Amino acid sequence: MKVLQFLFRLIKFCIGLFLIPACVGATTAFYHDLLRPMQSQLWFLVGFGVFLLIFAIFQQPIKSYVFGHELTHAFWILLFRGEVTGFSASLTGGAVEGTKGNFFIALSPYFFPVYTILLIGLYFVGKLFWEPRQFTAAFVFLIGFTWAFHIILTISALIKGQAEVKKNGYLFSLTVIYVMNIIVLGLVLIFISPDFRFPNLAAALRENISTSYARFGNALGPLLDSFR
Repeated sequence: MKVLQFLFRLIKFCIGLFLIPACVGATTAFYHDLLRPMQSQLWFLVGFGVFLLIFAIFQQPIKSYVFGHELTHAFWILLFRGEVTGFSASLTGGAVEGTKGNFFIALSPYFFPVYTILLIGLYFVGKLFWEPRQFTAAFVFLIGFTWAFHIILTISALIKGQAEVKKNGYLFSLTVIYVMNIIVLGLVLIFISPDFRFPNLAAALRENISTSYARFGNALGPLLDSFR
């Protein structure tokens, strides 16, 4: 059993190493392709800034974060067609029990902004009953606010250390979390920015990540040749 666990850890570590160029490419895509549509959304930035101010004054809202954290675990268990058999969230911590378990479920709270996704869901539900254009600015503000909630408290939680991250390996977990956060941010920008669409996101990620792997390959080539 210990040998099998070691092998799984080794495989995840190797995957983590393999994902480093993807992190570099995703960062380049963020800087060159995602930053501009994000900066053009004034209410998104205002919402982000308001949360930062509240966080700086009152520190982290522990209960709401813990509830969202466990709610995300529960959602991803259901997404993988499992059943949630236990759920708890309090000031001292929380826990979710289910019939499914994998690294996506374990790491999901760190890349899935559950409150932002709920807002987007409410927006589309609202469109069934009224024309929500007059609420666009308010929704974009709340999306910025909830995105800041997600990203700031995720960073705070990771700095403090999390059992799910340790269990799946630090390098593997952090690379997956990093790349997934940029992808999810791109998907959120598709919703709030009229000039940014899924083909733009897909092309930006594909081009920058493939370029990053090509550069890493070119850099490693001479090093590998020296061992021959």
